[in-house]
Amino acid sequence: MKLKSLSLALTAAASVLVFGSAMASDGTITINGSVTGNTCTVTGNGAGGDITVNLDRTGTNTLHAAGQTAGFKPFTITLSDCTAAGLVKAGFEAGATTNIATGRLKVLPAADAASNVELQLRNPDNSVIKIGDSSTIQGTTVENGTATLDYLVGYYATGAATPGTANSTVTYSIIYP
Repeated sequence: MKLKSLSLALTAAASVLVFGSAMASDGTITINGSVTGNTCTVTGNGAGGDITVNLDRTGTNTLHAAGQTAGFKPFTITLSDCTAAGLVKAGFEAGATTNIATGRLKVLPAADAASNVELQLRNPDNSVIKIGDSSTIQGTTVENGTATLDYLVGYYATGAATPGTANSTVTYSIIYP
């Protein structure tokens, strides 16, 4: 009986060694970071970096089919007191108001909300910004400690639009070099 118990104990110990070797490391992940001093002071047309864009009203006749756009209006994010030089841009962050599939902003739910309408962000050259994808966003160079980031926002029909409010929000962060 002692021999059988010893045999079981040795078998169990051997299996631990065999299975333990299956968990060998395959590589190392190295993380490099940098903490800088003050970056830039961000200013919008509201308090601090907040920005409000009031789009002009547009008729459903201009948004009567999917893919139609209207009412694009510019907005500016101003940076000052920048300590770093180089290219800066806004990173528009995907969140609850983002249609992840399209990269556009969904209209906030409301009893009087328009339907079949999203809001689209664009760069100054009218190229489309996909919210959550910083590679689609153009930036500008910091010169003498300042930079101006210009973008556009407007209506985008996902089908025949119905009348109503078309309000939304998006959070942004400044992407530094």
